[in-house]
Amino acid sequence: MIDLDALDPAIKDRLASLDGAPLVVLTRAGGGEELRAAAATLRQAVDGLAPVGRMVLVYPDGAGTEPENAADPAGPALVPLPIPPTDHLPPFSPELAEAYRGLFRVGSKVGARGCVVLDADPAALAVSSLRRLVQPVLEQGLDLVLPCYSRRRFDGLLRSAVVAPLMRALYGRRIQFPLGADFALSARLAERVLQSTAPGGDRAPVWLASEAVCAGFQVGQAQLGVPLPVRRDPPEASEAVAQVLGPLFLDLERNAAQWQKVRGSQPIPTFGTAWRIEDEAGTVDVTRMVETFRLGYRNLQGVWSAVMPPATLLELKRLTALAPSDFRLPDELWARMVYDFALAHRLRSMSRDHLLRAMTPLYFAWLASYANEVGTAAPGAVEYRLDRLGAAYESQKPYLVSRWRWPDRFRP
Repeated sequence: MIDLDALDPAIKDRLASLDGAPLVVLTRAGGGEELRAAAATLRQAVDGLAPVGRMVLVYPDGAGTEPENAADPAGPALVPLPIPPTDHLPPFSPELAEAYRGLFRVGSKVGARGCVVLDADPAALAVSSLRRLVQPVLEQGLDLVLPCYSRRRFDGLLRSAVVAPLMRALYGRRIQFPLGADFALSARLAERVLQSTAPGGDRAPVWLASEAVCAGFQVGQAQLGVPLPVRRDPPEASEAVAQVLGPLFLDLERNAAQWQKVRGSQPIPTFGTAWRIEDEAGTVDVTRMVETFRLGYRNLQGVWSAVMPPATLLELKRLTALAPSDFRLPDELWARMVYDFALAHRLRSMSRDHLLRAMTPLYFAWLASYANEVGTAAPGAVEYRLDRLGAAYESQKPYLVSRWRWPDRFRP
C-alpha cells in the first residue's frame, strides 16, 4: 500500500503548501529534462482552462533526478511514487492498481478536481490531444475520459473481438478502448474508486469503465492521435487470451445485477476527429489460423461440449469443412460462444485457466473470418465491421441473460 505519510518530508511539505491543486497527473516520464519537458507540455495543454493553478506531477520513483527548476513556485509539485511498468495493458497487476490508488490519494490530499494517467510519453502527444483528455473533466462535468487510439486493421484484435463489444452489450456504452492506459477522471469518481477497491486488490483494467457506468457517472472518450500501444514482449496466444478474458469475466460476474437491466447501447461523447495511420503491408496466414481451429476441434471436444450447447458444436463442425479462403464465422455465433465461456467461468465448470486457454482455437477461428473480410478493405470498412460485431453482441445478450439466470437449462 502506498503510504503518503512515508513520502519524503520535502515532498510532503510541498504538497501541504499548495493552496489547492486542481489537477494531478501521473506520467511515466523519467527525471531531469524529460520530466521538465513533460511538465511544459502539460502546462500548455491546460493553459486557459478553468483555473488550474499548480499541478501535481507524479512520476516513477527512481526514474531519475528532478529537473533543476523543480522548486519553481510556478512549476508543478513533483511527487515520486513506486509505479510498476505496464508494458501496455493488459495484464493489469495489483501493483499498478495500487499505484493508481496512490495517485488518487494524492489528488484527494491536495483537493484536486481531476486526475490524469498518461502511459504515453507526453512529448509524443499533441498539446491539443492532451487538452481533449483533460478539458471534459475540468470544464464539462464528465467523470471519465478514455482514450481513442489510431489502429491498423490487425492491431489489438483480442480487444476488438471480445472486450469492446462485450462491454458495449453489457453496459450500453460504445467505448472503443475500455482498456486504454491514458485517461482522465474526476475527483468524485476517484473517491468512488478509493472507497470500492480494497488495498492490494487486483481488479481488471475494465473496472474503471464498468465502475463508472454502473454507478451512473458520465463517460466520454478523446481522440489522442497516437497509435494503439502494443505489447513490447507479447505472450503467446493462449496466455494472452487468459490474461485478457479472465479479469473481464470476473468483472462481468461482479456487475451481473447491473448489466442484466441494460437494453441496447448508445454512443458516448467523443472529443476530436479520428486520426488515420498508414496500414500495415503484407498478408495474414489465414490457413494457419484455420488449422489451429481444426486442431482445437479435434482435441478439445471434452471441454467444448461441457461449455457450449450441441447446436453450437454442430455449427463448429460445419466450419471445419470450409476452405480457408471461404472461412466465415458468423458474429452471432461468436458472441454466443463468448457468453458460454463467461458462464462456464462463473460456474467453475473446470479449472478457469484451462477453460480460458481452451477458447484460443475459437479465437483463431474469429481471426481467420475477420482477416478474410477486411484483409483488403478500406479503413472505414474496418470500423463498420467492428461496429457490426458490437451489434451482434447486443442482439445475443438475451441468450446470455437467459443462461445466466437459468444455467441448469443446458447440461451436457
